Amino acid sequence: MESSGCCDVQGWWMELERLTKLLGRVGPDEICCEGLTARQCSILRTLVRQEGARLSDLAQAAEISPSALTRVLERLEKEGLVRRVRGGQKDGRAARVAITARGRGVRSRIDRLMQERTSSIVNAIPEESRNRLFEGLKMMNDCIERGGCCGFAAAQTEAERRPQFE
Repeated sequence: MESSGCCDVQGWWMELERLTKLLGRVGPDEICCEGLTARQCSILRTLVRQEGARLSDLAQAAEISPSALTRVLERLEKEGLVRRVRGGQKDGRAARVAITARGRGVRSRIDRLMQERTSSIVNAIPEESRNRLFEGLKMMNDCIERGGCCGFAAAQTEAERRPQFE
């Protein structure tokens, strides 16, 4: 294996690990994002886009199990950020989730913060390199999605990855 260059697997691995750590600092965190985790922020974003999402669609969009989603929703509900809409089915189970006005405000503040962080990062990139880097980033994301994680090939097609709401 080469010790440096574009085909150095060890070098790529180290840089991807570094990127993962850095993105953890750039993205939503519990200190600056209203005390919410990245997953909770993501669920609020989905609910802003699709009011009244079905639980199953929300779990699929968040890429978590329905039971894990239930635990996340309990915390968001306790904070007054979402409410489960009950009675959508004859047996009274919660069929849909709605974001509250407070939840929309929190999500809006987080989005503004993330826009500011992203702008700072982009502005630190030399202007002549931005387009090339952006295209490379899109390509890398596509490759990661196609490649799956830990040796498992991604089983979903692009259409399956997009949440389908009624």
